[in-house]
Amino acid sequence: MINATDKSPKISVIIPIFNVEKFLPRCLDSVLEQTFKDFEVICVNDGSPDNCDKILEQYAQKDNRIKIVTQKNQGLSMARNNGFKVAKGEYIYFLDSDDFIHPQLLEYTYNLATKNNADLVSFEYIKNRNFDSGMETNIEKSYKSPLIALDKAETLVVTEPLKFWTKKGKFRISFNAWTKLYKKSLIQDFAFIAGIHYEDYPFVCSILSRKPKCVLTTLKMYYYTCNPDSISNKKINPKQIKDYHAGINYIYDTYNKPELADELNFLKKDFIPNILKQQLAKCRNADKEIRPLMYEAFAEELYDLNSKKLIGWRGHNLLRYITYLRLIKSISLKVK
Repeated sequence: MINATDKSPKISVIIPIFNVEKFLPRCLDSVLEQTFKDFEVICVNDGSPDNCDKILEQYAQKDNRIKIVTQKNQGLSMARNNGFKVAKGEYIYFLDSDDFIHPQLLEYTYNLATKNNADLVSFEYIKNRNFDSGMETNIEKSYKSPLIALDKAETLVVTEPLKFWTKKGKFRISFNAWTKLYKKSLIQDFAFIAGIHYEDYPFVCSILSRKPKCVLTTLKMYYYTCNPDSISNKKINPKQIKDYHAGINYIYDTYNKPELADELNFLKKDFIPNILKQQLAKCRNADKEIRPLMYEAFAEELYDLNSKKLIGWRGHNLLRYITYLRLIKSISLKVK
């Protein structure tokens, strides 16, 4: 079901929803309390088995900016993709339904985008394990009072935002989909990979291949909930390794062009080592009975990435790099 209006808003907020009845009202309230009012909220109910459908209907009856899209369970990626298909806004914002946002987020990012004629605005976020406690935290109380002097916030305009992927320095860009306001025309030809975990980083990284004009700000305007039931907190399993592999291959296909050779080399040295480090940690922390399957999937990925010349010693811890070489060798022996 889609509830629609004829007016085209400035911003479309797309919210994928599955099994989050505990968090959904807080999320929706944080959007409806925005100081910027010209937006639509596209809520994609991804076959949620709880009472999210009832909550959505209640909110839609109160505010006609809320549109409900109902689909059979297809996963977060397809929920976002299908929400984008019906979005009418000039700008797009993706919000996860177990999180919430500062009341000035849309106002601030929209003003930065239009003032600088930017394709993308990237901001920071706060991660707090107390958000899921059921009690209102001090941060939740403070977000309701828009006290940010927006004209004094620090910003930086860049045309090669990929180079700002770093954990160092004042200005940086992360690979979370929800810390960005996008011009719709920028992401028109991209989609989240269906059926995988960790869909954000290949999506964002591929968008940056277009070298969009981007405004970076140090303001923390997104409140991330450490939800134990979220996709990112699911029990470690071999599919997660295969999903990482799919994401890196998506990035490789995007950047494997002569005109993007420098960018691909940057990813090889500065980004892929971090992704591989995360996967190795999952292999080591997996339950004993599935650990061999984890390492097997990881070795197959490393073998493939090495064939694409994406594995080099630069950017890796020496001991981890030696581990990768051993895993690659183990698959090489099987191939022979």
